[in-house]
Amino acid sequence: MALRELMLLAIPVAALSVAATSGAAEYLGAHPWWAVSAGLLGCLVGAAGLLILRLGGMKTLPLLWIAAGGLALSSAAALFGKRAFAASFAESALAGRFWYFGWIGVFASLVLLATGIILHRLDR
Repeated sequence: MALRELMLLAIPVAALSVAATSGAAEYLGAHPWWAVSAGLLGCLVGAAGLLILRLGGMKTLPLLWIAAGGLALSSAAALFGKRAFAASFAESALAGRFWYFGWIGVFASLVLLATGIILHRLDR
């Protein structure tokens, strides 16, 4: 992993961290109490995941496919977790965990996807 890739990783992490602290996750459906923490934690998880995958030798195209699949799955987990949590009148802890960890996965996948797109465009 080159220094250039680390510097490019900082751009999506910074942008998504600002989005998380400005209330984007809450606006899109995250719980107001933990929307910021889920966004910031997701950015860190995504950055760590990118470092591990790139140090393992993964190219950008498979990284984009993994990020897109992760975004779809984590979005579904967050959406269905929120619905189940609301339907249970805040009694289902499992649904609440799906909602919370789904949002962490959304931000982690967005970091991977944005960084992968930047790397893919610059490698052309």
